[in-house]
Amino acid sequence: NMKMFKIQFLPRKVTDQSGFTLTEVIVVLVITGILSSVALAKFSDTHVKIQYETMIKKIASDVRYAQHLAMTRGMGTSLHINQTNNLYYLKWADGTYIQNPVGGGDFIMQLGVGMFNGVTITSEGFTNGGVLDFDKSGTPLNGGATFPGNLILVTLNDTKKILITGDTGLVTVEDL
Repeated sequence: NMKMFKIQFLPRKVTDQSGFTLTEVIVVLVITGILSSVALAKFSDTHVKIQYETMIKKIASDVRYAQHLAMTRGMGTSLHINQTNNLYYLKWADGTYIQNPVGGGDFIMQLGVGMFNGVTITSEGFTNGGVLDFDKSGTPLNGGATFPGNLILVTLNDTKKILITGDTGLVTVEDL
């Protein structure tokens, strides 16, 4: 004897509705927007700091390059800082431009454009109109003379500065 079972599906009353209300969704979107804005601001600030850091290290490297050329070639060199036009360049003692080893051409670095947009020379500490000379032994000269202690070569965006030590020619970078 087999008994038959009748299965009956009864519609269930829906009383448990899960999900989010419109107010909850709006609150989450507002919080996400605020966090995104803060993250973007931090990223932009970091990008600017990286630009300054990169440029200041490049200038310091170029100063060392001019000093190295003076010593290895036995011919004086000079670093010229032009704050008005926001650039610097390297020359030999005879007044001709040193050739840029990267890309060729005269060694002239324009700040404030391209990947260094927004980077500005805000001061220079020379007594010789923005010129630092190196004699053939690599000794730094300010106004044609040696100097005691440190000389601030350049300050960028009032945030970082490059110093050179008169007696050793050591080039260092410092925060302001």
